[in-house]
Amino acid sequence: MGHETPRLRWRKSSRPLERPRGLLRLAQYAALAALAVFCLFPVAWVGVSSLKDLSETFRIPPVWLPQRPTLQNFVAVLTLRSFGRYFLNSFIVSGATTFLSIVLASLAGYGFSRFRFRGARVLMVAVLAAQMFPGLVLIIPVFTLASRVHLLNTYVVLILAYTSFSLPFCVWMMKGFFDGIPQELDEAAVIDGCTRMGVFARVVLPLSLPGLVATAIFSFLVAWNEFLFGVVLATRENMYVVTVGIASTIGEFQVRWNELMASAVLATVPTLVLYSLLERHLVRGLSAGAVKG
Repeated sequence: MGHETPRLRWRKSSRPLERPRGLLRLAQYAALAALAVFCLFPVAWVGVSSLKDLSETFRIPPVWLPQRPTLQNFVAVLTLRSFGRYFLNSFIVSGATTFLSIVLASLAGYGFSRFRFRGARVLMVAVLAAQMFPGLVLIIPVFTLASRVHLLNTYVVLILAYTSFSLPFCVWMMKGFFDGIPQELDEAAVIDGCTRMGVFARVVLPLSLPGLVATAIFSFLVAWNEFLFGVVLATRENMYVVTVGIASTIGEFQVRWNELMASAVLATVPTLVLYSLLERHLVRGLSAGAVKG
């Protein structure tokens, strides 16, 4: 009996500790829920407003849920405006930017990962430092250069400009992922008769599929969401990209907020579909390659 008393005392003294832990976990969940509501409320408001008519959009106090949901805003955006053309321009520019970024970043990342040469680390830092310049600093030189070579209002200038934004970080991502692939595989392929480019194309690239997907998604989103260079380098309406097309719905004397919200919803659909289809590869690629030196 003398040995059981301390055990009972220990059990009684440990019970009060469980309640603070439970309260702390509950407070954490409540804080996360509040943060989620704070972040998702603007997205939900955009979706709700896209289903309202013009009278409900400007009603005070605001209407939280549309009383008469309508798809007329989407119909107006797709028919009365050239939104189909804007989407086509964005797909062409974003797709070409993604392809060009993947090709160049893969070659550069493989070179930095497999070859040792003097100044490699300095050059890698310089590549990443190019990403730190804000767009406002570069917009005037890029516009001047594009104007002198007569590339304004063309796909070429948009693709080259967007690629220059995403390429530095893409090189770092691919280099980090290639570092995670053992070099013994390269040596074994060389022994079997592969050239250096054969090793790159047949061995390294198939193994780096998650990294390629993560890099492609990053490059596509950068190009799809870019606005500043799109509005400066493409001034003709037939060359507007989606972001510039959304901004064009804002009139001089009136803003049709319901159509503006419908345009924003349409613009987010491709990115959501792309992310949902490639989410698994994206997470693997970011966790396996982007955090490695």
